[in-house]
Amino acid sequence: MNRKDKIIHFSNLIGSALGLTLNNSELNYGKGIGRADNYCIINNWYVVFEMEFSQRHPEMNVMKAWPFLDLYPEKRIFLIQHLINEKSVSPNRIKLCSWIGEKMEQHNKGRFFYNLIINDFDEKSKLCISKQMKELNII
Repeated sequence: MNRKDKIIHFSNLIGSALGLTLNNSELNYGKGIGRADNYCIINNWYVVFEMEFSQRHPEMNVMKAWPFLDLYPEKRIFLIQHLINEKSVSPNRIKLCSWIGEKMEQHNKGRFFYNLIINDFDEKSKLCISKQMKELNII
């Protein structure tokens, strides 16, 4: 399976478990910013997926949503980042992803929410993310 097929497969596993139908295409944040792996738009929320298989700088995939939010103050992002193999990423970078996600939530009050899944997407992850999405009226 090539990288794009893996992204579609794994993001759709999570999306289906959450009751989402994904676009199966990248979200272009804008020129010079980058793209997210997969997404859908529900109730004026961009539900964005970043699937990390062997990413050396996963924190960049969190941060690239920030300029998009600054550029479009009416837009909201619910980011789900899945580190499929924790061993392929430095523990410091994993902590940095969480730290950046928290800072972005604080800076973009009510417009950005970050969820990190490490290794398996299990029932606990599903319940936690579903609860937050229901509280935000995404689902």
